[in-house]
Amino acid sequence: MKHLFHLFATAAMTLMAINMASAQDTNAVVSNHRYMIYQFPKGKEPKIDGNTDDWRCVGRAYEVTEQFMKEDEKKHAKPDTATLKFTMRVGWSAATQRLYFLYEAEDDYWRFSENTLSTDILEVVVDGDCSGGPFIQRFHPTAANDVQTAWFNFQGVQAQNYHIFTPPHGDDWCMYWGPQIWLKQKPYADHAYRYAFKEGERGKLVLEFYITPYDRALADSPEKSVPTVLREGNDVGLCWAVIDWDSNPTSKNGFWNLSRTHTMYGNADYLPKFRLMPVER
Repeated sequence: MKHLFHLFATAAMTLMAINMASAQDTNAVVSNHRYMIYQFPKGKEPKIDGNTDDWRCVGRAYEVTEQFMKEDEKKHAKPDTATLKFTMRVGWSAATQRLYFLYEAEDDYWRFSENTLSTDILEVVVDGDCSGGPFIQRFHPTAANDVQTAWFNFQGVQAQNYHIFTPPHGDDWCMYWGPQIWLKQKPYADHAYRYAFKEGERGKLVLEFYITPYDRALADSPEKSVPTVLREGNDVGLCWAVIDWDSNPTSKNGFWNLSRTHTMYGNADYLPKFRLMPVER
């Protein structure tokens, strides 16, 4: 628990130096492309076991590959599939009210043994009702109790950010960026990995998981929180970044972002829209 709190505190305080762009920033470019979320019929939702057979019904029109991403730190002008290749498919269920993900990635160097955030990570951000706006507190040097109040009353409340370890750190599969730790636990989330490589090796990883989006997620009370009502035809604000680390322990190899604005991780205005599709006949 102390380790988790240290990670949360460190991540939060780094934002003291960040000037988060506003929705009115004329330099911000938001992708208007509407992606699709496949609807699994009731009873046909994928089992979270790392087996991809449940996803054979999800066609290529639902795939989002590295070719849709841009590298935010200007280390790569375009994707190089010889070093990093990945595909994401997203599904939903009206019956379970969950978002399902299948992430398949091939990397020439997997970094994951250190129990820090300087490892390969899939960062997923969701704004279930497309309400937009900031959801990561912009901290300033103020009294400690003000920081604590902002952390519990604002951080991750109206949109959620998951730093998913690829592969996991022991039994821990992700760092939820906020005090709502219950969101990464069952029954609100579940996960399964499949891989055979070791630290520093080339190989393929399969990650299958689901999350439950919330319009209002409270730190201490999932019962009083307000889950998003997922309805066919609605849009969901959704984005992910693939944070790639290689052998250099102090500098990442790339930050591949589906959004065209780097600070999508803290402002839901910058999340691409995904349409909740009807059941295919």
